[in-house]
Amino acid sequence: MWARTGARRIERARGAAALLAFVAIARLAFAAGPIDITERVKARPDLVGKLEAACARWCRGNRREAALRRVTALPLGGDRFRIEGEASLRSRHVQLVPAGLGGLLGPEVTFFDHTVLVRGRGTLDAASCRLRVEAVTLEGDRLGLGRLLESAVGRSERIERCRELLPKSNRP
Repeated sequence: MWARTGARRIERARGAAALLAFVAIARLAFAAGPIDITERVKARPDLVGKLEAACARWCRGNRREAALRRVTALPLGGDRFRIEGEASLRSRHVQLVPAGLGGLLGPEVTFFDHTVLVRGRGTLDAASCRLRVEAVTLEGDRLGLGRLLESAVGRSERIERCRELLPKSNRP
């Protein structure tokens, strides 16, 4: 009887130790949080070019611009990462004022200046470098871009050389 009681205690102790180890590992994984990879993405002309091409297609005016604000990667395990990004698409039109009216209004007049904030979320499989888009939201969308970007949700896009963008600690 004593041997049996001791075995139960050992089993309970092992179970408790395993549970504590799991909780500690889970806390470390979630405490780490997403890792900012914005500068790595900005350093890749092919990725920045895609954003600029989107602005050339959708932004309006003679001084339109696209800006990548942030990109983060959260390790999910199994060579998968949650990728979240934020970019702004600015539509702006500025006209120089004729010489005779320059003193009244200044050297130029801005006819419109509007920025749309685009946020996206997806899961990147680092083994295949495929990013599956899960959500796209827009803030300040006066141009109706939301309808155009709805088709992106659910699609899978290949990101060339994706491993060089990811956090070093999770690379094989």
